[in-house]
Amino acid sequence: MSRAIEIVRAHGITRRTRPLVVLSAASGVTDTLIRISEFALKPDTHDALLLVDQLEARHARIARELIADSETVVTVQNQLHSVWEEVRTLVRGVHLLKELTPRSRDQFQSVGERCSTRIFQAALAERAGTSKTPVHYYDAREFFATTSDFTAARPLTGEIKKRMRKIHNALAKGAVGVSQGFIGSTAENQVTTIGRGGSDFSAAIQGVAIDAAEIQIWTDVAGIMTCDPRIAPAATTIDKISFSDASELAFFGAKVLHPETIWPAVEAGIPVRVLSSKEPENPGTIIVEDCESERPITGIAIRRTPVLVKITSRSAVIDTSIQAAAWEALDREGVAPLAVSLARDSALLVLDNMHAVPRLRAMLEHVADIEIVRDRALITLVGSGLKTRSGIAARIFRGLGRANCEMASFGGSQTSVSVVVQDDVAARVAKRLHGEFFE
Repeated sequence: MSRAIEIVRAHGITRRTRPLVVLSAASGVTDTLIRISEFALKPDTHDALLLVDQLEARHARIARELIADSETVVTVQNQLHSVWEEVRTLVRGVHLLKELTPRSRDQFQSVGERCSTRIFQAALAERAGTSKTPVHYYDAREFFATTSDFTAARPLTGEIKKRMRKIHNALAKGAVGVSQGFIGSTAENQVTTIGRGGSDFSAAIQGVAIDAAEIQIWTDVAGIMTCDPRIAPAATTIDKISFSDASELAFFGAKVLHPETIWPAVEAGIPVRVLSSKEPENPGTIIVEDCESERPITGIAIRRTPVLVKITSRSAVIDTSIQAAAWEALDREGVAPLAVSLARDSALLVLDNMHAVPRLRAMLEHVADIEIVRDRALITLVGSGLKTRSGIAARIFRGLGRANCEMASFGGSQTSVSVVVQDDVAARVAKRLHGEFFE
């Protein structure tokens, strides 16, 4: 938080730009809130309330360490105490009803962002004091309008833009804003969340709503890299990348961005810059609508332990209804496969998790055999050169070495190729592929 405050001071106060700062919860807090909500269903509330006490104490300590003025510390801690009392009431309600609904889950999960932003706004306002720049706190529940799909709500962008006009005007007059990612509210003022990892997506929606000149995502790595540096130590930062390539890398497992972050900015023509809070002077990666790359491959993404589903028809005759039923099952579960490979009497699907498997079994049990294969990894190479340069496939399979490729899938956009290998060789294969294309 101290680093983030200094970044905002350097980029948003001394340089005369006026940012809206969108924050996530403090590290690990949302996970703990989920545990609290589940513990509330236990025979007694002791474990749940103990975790609430620990989270309140942790945030009180952060406030004391960040804010110098003792009166301000007391004010912030009182504000936080009111929020944690709400959580205690939620725990008792869930315990009495013996029911944890998606709506209740969102009420629990929204608390981390509400607390982190209260502390951050007060600390930033204190450190910005000599500049006389006002630092406003904005509650996302008041302007980030969403559908009522609790735990996976969708932003209502038109309504958000309308509600954020006052914020836009305040920033234009010289203020700095602090708000939350991840959370919003329905038309009935019921708190919602937009899914884990959604703070970047929230920031992009808010940036578009206030006609931002640039959307900056500050993480702990210096931009989008050619591969996970823990796997390929020679990986380097990609200076400039197209919206489509960045989105593909995010979808296939690159952890820097939420997969949906980029598209609101694409539609509005706003560049997105990915920067490191640990190296604030590093220019990071800028994501633009389109750009040419000297290399055929832009980057390599790895998704560990996906689910490989093998569907094999029991009929000797080609039966297209099996594939149709498989797609219908996925559609009903709202699941998009990461990769697909089709044959005359079989199909291979790579799924992110097991959620759709029960429905697949139910819809296909009389006509096909379904085998679930675990301990696999999906390695995806992304780049526009895949559809314009010859010999790329040969280099990919050379990079596989002796590893057994259990499936290969060429993306519909023709800018990605995915291969499935055993998880225990995935790191070695990804490193070899990185060496083939980048070293």
